[in-house]
Amino acid sequence: MKMKTFLFYDIETSGLNPAFDQVLTFACIRTDTALNEISRELIIVRLRADIVPSPGAFLTHRLSPQILETGISEYQAALKIHAILNTPDTISMGYNSLGFDDEFLRFLFYRNLLDPYAHQFASGCCRMDMLPVTLIYYLYCRQALSWPVLADGKTTMKLEYLTRENGFQISGRAHEAMSDVEAVVCLAKAFSRYDDIWEYVLGFFDKQKDLDRMARLGTSKIASEYGMDIALMVSVSFGSDCGYLAPVLCIGESTPYKNQKLWVRLDKEDLFDRIDDERGIYDFITLRKKPGDQFLILPALDRFWGKMPDRTKAVCHQNLKIICEDSLSKFSKAVAFHRDFKYPRVPDIDPDADLYQGGFFSYQDRKEIAAFHKAGIEKKYQVSTTLQSKRVRTLAQRVLVRNFNEKLKRVPEFLSHLRGITGMQPGIPVKGYKDDTKLTCDSALTLLEEIAQGMDRLDSDQKDLVGWLKTYIRKQQVSLSC
Repeated sequence: MKMKTFLFYDIETSGLNPAFDQVLTFACIRTDTALNEISRELIIVRLRADIVPSPGAFLTHRLSPQILETGISEYQAALKIHAILNTPDTISMGYNSLGFDDEFLRFLFYRNLLDPYAHQFASGCCRMDMLPVTLIYYLYCRQALSWPVLADGKTTMKLEYLTRENGFQISGRAHEAMSDVEAVVCLAKAFSRYDDIWEYVLGFFDKQKDLDRMARLGTSKIASEYGMDIALMVSVSFGSDCGYLAPVLCIGESTPYKNQKLWVRLDKEDLFDRIDDERGIYDFITLRKKPGDQFLILPALDRFWGKMPDRTKAVCHQNLKIICEDSLSKFSKAVAFHRDFKYPRVPDIDPDADLYQGGFFSYQDRKEIAAFHKAGIEKKYQVSTTLQSKRVRTLAQRVLVRNFNEKLKRVPEFLSHLRGITGMQPGIPVKGYKDDTKLTCDSALTLLEEIAQGMDRLDSDQKDLVGWLKTYIRKQQVSLSC
């Protein structure tokens, strides 16, 4: 029987948009389940010509043009990373990986015509995230680490502060992909010393165990008292002021999106102020959770419930009382609205961003995609012209333009894409799945002008990067406009 392995990984990117920005470095360390290192790898990816680099991202990770020029093409990198994550019985994890890195990888795989989801479930593979695990230890096993506190007295869960506070041995600086991976391995080793808790948190990312735990929520005292599925949710998005912990009520499952449970926060005093039945406004905080994701659900047992401030508990009980006395059925109507809610379709969505709206590749798509991957470089363009799906054909031809120096005139659709990011077509933006837009050269140059106003706050390496970014983006604007 093949043994499970952990794959700790981290990425650095050209910006924050998973559909339009690019993975630039991928670092990973594979260990056995006892956290003994088996192997490690660092993949550097060349910056694509159609990627406008985000100044904020580059000033954070400090990847220089000299480093990026040593990289491989995005297509080569996608194939390698996909194979690494899909090694049978791999449990892949990072720090906030389910909130950031994993979505970047899904879009990387999708636009390079690889299965975006296989590493989540196929061949014994699954995912974890060490950020919410860290929150559990902070709340219920504080002796596991020394916890950093900022100048304002608030705790922080940023990896670089945890690394410094606990003296983790890393090979480089923070925000270097391999250094961050080494820090996450150190975290896991610190946590795994507490065997019972470590085994418990692993269960949060096992879909069936997570479902089984949520099915038993009604056994707690407060859930039995109100006859509802009341629980505690742990998430870094709640912030340190509430200790990253909030009481929540399950209001059922989404109708259009399967395997997605809906939860309402009960710690908000104005919970019902944003419900206007006459105008059809049902705007309370609804959290969408899939089994095994980064929102961790705990039963409302005394040992967990006791971590909340008394004021939070009082607000929670008051909201539950209002729900029980909902004589006008305002809350019930709000619940029905959220259960039936469906994200509006984005018209003219760019093919790079059409992962969710376009849905899964069909059986026929997958057959044609396999033929495209199998073809040699000299035959890939010919194969791409025979693909029946417009979406698959467009993505295939973009792979060729971006990675194999195909002449742009052979792919006229891509010319429109380029004009959208250079600013030649300001009224025709490159649209994403959130109805957002791809960063343009003009917007990036404006950001650089704003950064230039505070150059005295930057170190010499960052100043050099600002100069390179200005030159690079101006040249990019000219070259892509030709």
